[in-house]
Amino acid sequence: MPAHDLPQTACSTAVGWSIIARPYRQAGLGDSTHRQSFSSNHMTHLRLEKIEHFLALDIHPRSFGFAVFENADLLHWGVRRWKSGQQNIAIKKLCQLIDLWRPSRILIREGAPPQCRKTVLGLARRHHIRVRNVARADVKSAFQPLRRVSRFDIARTVVEYYPELKLRLPLNRPLGHAEPLRMRMFNAVATGMAFVRNGYDDSPAKVMQR
Repeated sequence: MPAHDLPQTACSTAVGWSIIARPYRQAGLGDSTHRQSFSSNHMTHLRLEKIEHFLALDIHPRSFGFAVFENADLLHWGVRRWKSGQQNIAIKKLCQLIDLWRPSRILIREGAPPQCRKTVLGLARRHHIRVRNVARADVKSAFQPLRRVSRFDIARTVVEYYPELKLRLPLNRPLGHAEPLRMRMFNAVATGMAFVRNGYDDSPAKVMQR
């Protein structure tokens, strides 16, 4: 089985992996000023009358960054990784997040390996979760009017809205160096922010078939 081919299975609460959840009401995730700015000034399409949890993913062959939102509030974030050939561990890590947060939507950032995307779609179908593909262009457009919109620029903007992520902000990548693993977490957060900013757009062209 290829390293990126995660087995399709249903999630269970008894996955056997520990996780430290950081609910925003208990973990002190920044002050209300940033929440208000994010929701009212930059998230003009946010439907505050509806509370929704969604899981944003930036998926790579042996890791994924994730962010869990309740509307514009960031609840939980991080990176999960596994060694080559440990596909069962990879799927357990994803199931763990689904079981813990029970999202109504899963957002997949453009660029996920096809087999990984197929696995997420299978899990979503079993749990009746909607899945949305978020294009890189949609993420960048949500962070305008930045003049130079690199992933590092976006990560710095993310920290302005969610200062609890400041200590994990990666430095600009030196020429010839691999991208820091934690950038995948910032990619996931930015994906969720773009989805909210764009008004939960579920147009047929952007909703992934399950």
